[in-house]
Amino acid sequence: MTQPLSRLLEHVLDGEPAIGDEIDEIFRRADRLHRRRIHALIAGGLAVVAVIAAAGYALTSTLMPTASRTGPAASPRVAARSTPAPMPSTVADPVLGLLAPLVNGRKEHIYPRPPERGNGWRQYSVTDQDGTPRGTVAVAVYATGQGLCFPVLAAPHRCATVEWAPAGVEYVRYDDETDHDWQVHQTIARRLSDGRTIALMATGERGGADAAAGKPGLTGAQIEQVATGGRLFDAFGRNEDCFGPSSGACPAFKVPVPSEND
Repeated sequence: MTQPLSRLLEHVLDGEPAIGDEIDEIFRRADRLHRRRIHALIAGGLAVVAVIAAAGYALTSTLMPTASRTGPAASPRVAARSTPAPMPSTVADPVLGLLAPLVNGRKEHIYPRPPERGNGWRQYSVTDQDGTPRGTVAVAVYATGQGLCFPVLAAPHRCATVEWAPAGVEYVRYDDETDHDWQVHQTIARRLSDGRTIALMATGERGGADAAAGKPGLTGAQIEQVATGGRLFDAFGRNEDCFGPSSGACPAFKVPVPSEND
């Protein structure tokens, strides 16, 4: 080999193992490559596990109820004390919707009293804030026509002098507070346009422990206001009539509404 060619090729094998160690070096390189692949697989697996754990935590935080995340659930007894009793629906019962604001304004409560309703009538109980009974509110609607004679308590065969409310409503108030153990506020009102008649009465709780228990949950002025306001007539169905088939189930009023047959 010429001298220039020798100088050109003498650096070709720099860094390569000696001929005797060539086989061992090949296996060492293969082992290093194998370890690198194992480390890459382990790192990739750990990354996948971390992603799955993060996704599971996010789903759990989103779907689990708040109470389960913030602490142990309250015992049934505690929950029963902290959950208010459901209020009667004033949408399903428009009559109750007219009475409830007046009773609530006196810091009392009103709710249906069994037997609570029938064709042409409704009946409710009133209690104070402590749940002490404060009497009953009864209301009924009648088809009396145009010839109603408003009764006079002291003279059954005479007709009472009526008072007038807006929208063509005539009425008479019947308040009896002589019995301190059972007082009564009642109004009978008739709408001239169709002859429908309303009887609305609030009484105290009969047999109460003191005179305060016998005082009605609504005043005479409040009873008059609701009975003559016009909306109470429309709170009943168009075909409801306490003179109809369920007349025997209608509440007993202090002053009954006379029918055409009386």
